[in-house]
Amino acid sequence: GGDASLAAVRERVAATARELGSGRLRLLVGKPGLDGHSNGAEQIAVRARDAGFEVVYQGIRLTAGQIVAAAVEEDVDLVGLSVLSGSHLAAVPAVLDGLRAAGRGDLPVVVGGIIPAGDADALRTAGVARVFTPKDFALTGIIDQLVTVIREANGLS
Repeated sequence: GGDASLAAVRERVAATARELGSGRLRLLVGKPGLDGHSNGAEQIAVRARDAGFEVVYQGIRLTAGQIVAAAVEEDVDLVGLSVLSGSHLAAVPAVLDGLRAAGRGDLPVVVGGIIPAGDADALRTAGVARVFTPKDFALTGIIDQLVTVIREANGLS
């Protein structure tokens, strides 16, 4: 829930990493497109680090290809895309397609940004695991959901 405590989430992160046999859960935070705002993405990156994630933050204005290459190269457990520029319906499927082409269609992708409800539905239909909008402002609760997404993607109950 939104009131998840950081200590509880940190324990879930550690337990999930153990179950997956990895040292730490790795999250790639990417900002596709020409979007110069990065506050939300940076807040998520900082809170995820606080919760025990290793965060690969590639900065802003990346192409889908750069995000896919980083996700594969860094062997991340989850890709988080932050899109505020309205380009999400083009940028996000390009990342999903790129991951599939790279043989990592199994890698879960979440999206955050200013995304209308109808577009959020379209993104979920395209294969996005979760869509976060400004009403999802409880950062620790979001990180808790990211752990859930990783667990679901890896068949952990």
